[in-house]
Amino acid sequence: MELHNVLQEMEQHVTNASRIPLTGKVMVDGDMILEFIDKIHANLPDELKQAQQVLSQSDKLLESVETQGKRILAEARDQAAHLVTQEEVYREAMRKGQEIVHQAEDAAAELQRNALLWSDDILQQLEKNLEKLVISIRQNRDDLRNYRGPATNR
Repeated sequence: MELHNVLQEMEQHVTNASRIPLTGKVMVDGDMILEFIDKIHANLPDELKQAQQVLSQSDKLLESVETQGKRILAEARDQAAHLVTQEEVYREAMRKGQEIVHQAEDAAAELQRNALLWSDDILQQLEKNLEKLVISIRQNRDDLRNYRGPATNR
């Protein structure tokens, strides 16, 4: 069961639980909440694995961008070197070669920026989801600690 489903089920359980009048509190089955927490623990490592995969993918993407940029730069330098035969051709080759190098550097920098932004966005989304989960777990634990049992008439 996915972590999201476990949290939805837990939320539904709390939402449908009996309310304690005038307190805003609800009565929940402690064993049921502990089962939900166990399910969350069982599913949590998958979320962490996803974060590691995102990091690995971003590293591979950055490595690919660097390799591609180096290849483009090498091709630009090779192309510039082949054009050097006469003074006029030489000047034109240098100008074009530098233009290609600048374009390649700009393209590589843009690819790297985009890869970093994408990676950061994915990690930010994952961080928000994990923060929400931790907040929910803490609230449920606080509610369990503060649970006084059913009200008795005395």
